[in-house]
Amino acid sequence: MQNLMFREGMPNRGNQILRRRSSVPIGCLLFLWLCAGSIASAQTNPPGLDQFSPNPLEITTPDPLAPANESLSSTQRDELTAALEQLNLEAAAKQQAGDGAGAFEIWFRELRLRRYLGPAAEIAALSRVGSVAWSNGKNLELQLITKRLQAIQKEVKSQVPLNTELLPAFAAAFQQVRAKGPTVEVYQEILENARQNEDILAQGQILKAIGLIHINWLSYDKAAPVYEELATLIQENRALFAANSAVPTSAVVAGNGAPPQPVTPPTEVDTLRQLAYVYQQSKQPLKAIAAREKLASVYLNLQNPSAIPPIKIAIASDYQTIGQINLAAQYYQEAYNLAVPIQQFAQASEALDKLALLYRAQKQWEQTLRIYQMQLLLEERADNFYGLMNAYDNIGQVYQEMKAYDKALESYQKGLDVAKRLGHRQEYFAKKIQKVNKQLQRTS
Repeated sequence: MQNLMFREGMPNRGNQILRRRSSVPIGCLLFLWLCAGSIASAQTNPPGLDQFSPNPLEITTPDPLAPANESLSSTQRDELTAALEQLNLEAAAKQQAGDGAGAFEIWFRELRLRRYLGPAAEIAALSRVGSVAWSNGKNLELQLITKRLQAIQKEVKSQVPLNTELLPAFAAAFQQVRAKGPTVEVYQEILENARQNEDILAQGQILKAIGLIHINWLSYDKAAPVYEELATLIQENRALFAANSAVPTSAVVAGNGAPPQPVTPPTEVDTLRQLAYVYQQSKQPLKAIAAREKLASVYLNLQNPSAIPPIKIAIASDYQTIGQINLAAQYYQEAYNLAVPIQQFAQASEALDKLALLYRAQKQWEQTLRIYQMQLLLEERADNFYGLMNAYDNIGQVYQEMKAYDKALESYQKGLDVAKRLGHRQEYFAKKIQKVNKQLQRTS
């Protein structure tokens, strides 16, 4: 690190002060700094940064708190740390009071001085201030902090051997400043180290973190191969992941800019869910279907049948999207057949409703009516009056489209009876009945 020095040609008195500075205890310098801070507080708020401003992280003006050399004793480190924490508190107070420019002026001073405490302390401080900058829309400040993080990263990577202990801190900091590319790059380095060490659980956790980053940045095409790799890793090491499913680690940061949090090892269920989701979002329904088929098999092995009907419905919907009507109908029927025995009436009704709409769109009236009749029986069994009312409404609409107005009238009348019991949609059914009566009169 370059020592902070006065430029040549400054007054002799300044040079004398500089020569004496190393003999003044940091505690006294802290007192002088506090006095200077009080005077600065009385002045008007400084203007904010713009693109023509000098980089505040590269200012070389001597600072009263800067130590005389880079080798600090434990006492000096403690005193400097305390002074910098005080700077952080003062900056936070200014930010709270609405003086954002003044706050960041102090924070940048703190960040310059954090360099004396080593890369770990500086990275942590850059991460903290970067998060504040992002939260307050300070884009220029955010760019400068990101640039400094990248400079530290470059310096650390040039050292032999590489200090791998700093990698999680870099990942956390880059996420705080929402630098997606550098974040993923660091995670890839951590992942490669885990592969070399044959640390299966660490590989799973890092892959999960990378996948979440891509999802949160809506990069579904990049998330898919990550979750494919993760799914394969878990399938090949099921016993290991199952035995460590509740063991968290604090070394992983997940999500878009989320702070470090303990992250549990990924599960096969969660991974396949995410895989199906990213394929669905990236408009790849066949791959989404494949992921959901695997997920259904996992739930079957886990003896969790209640989770399977929604998956079957989702698969049916995917087949419907690509025009595979027969397969869509098959999976809706499977969902219904699986849901009824376990009294999952809501899922069973949803499957029937979607199946009926499928046939209705094809104008296959008899099959549509048969399904709605099944839905009526299901809603009666479940004591679901709202579902019953909607089923009568749907049946009435189908008969109306078939011009079977007498049967449509009968269905709407039954729907009105249920609506009266619920105190809901009476006017809707009354209008339906009125319209069908007029149609009957015209046909008689």
